[in-house]
Amino acid sequence: MLIIMSDFHNNNGILEYLSDINERLKLLELRIADLEARNSLAINDKMAVFLTVPDSIRKSLFAVSKLTSCTADEVSEITGRHRSIENKYLNELYRAGWLERERKGKKIYYSLSKKVDNKDNEHWSAVEEVENKLDQLLG
Repeated sequence: MLIIMSDFHNNNGILEYLSDINERLKLLELRIADLEARNSLAINDKMAVFLTVPDSIRKSLFAVSKLTSCTADEVSEITGRHRSIENKYLNELYRAGWLERERKGKKIYYSLSKKVDNKDNEHWSAVEEVENKLDQLLG
C-alpha cells in the first residue's frame, strides 16, 4: 500500500494505515509461530536433553560431575584448558541451571544442580546416564 505524505494530514488515513500494519504484523507473527512449532521438536530423551549443552562446555560439565564439588582450577586440570576459560564455562553452566555454586572463603565451588524441580532433575539424570553409557563403552 503506497501512502503519500499528504494523506497523513487526515487522522482517519493514519488510523487505517496503522490498522493495516497491525493486521499484517499479526499475520506474520502467526506464520512465524507456526514455522517455529513445526521446526522445534520436543526433546523427551534425557540423553538428548544433555546433548543440548554446547560442545564447548559439555567437557566442563562432565568434569564437575566426576569431582562432585570443585573449583575452576580443579576442572581445568581435568579438561586441560586454562582456568579462566573454565571459569567462564562454569558460570555459563550455572546461569543455565546445570550447576550450583557456593563461595567458601575466596574460592567458588561448583556442583551439579540437584534442585527439586523437574527440569534440573532431568539435567542431573541425563549427566548420570551419559556417564554410565560412556563408562560402558570406554571401560
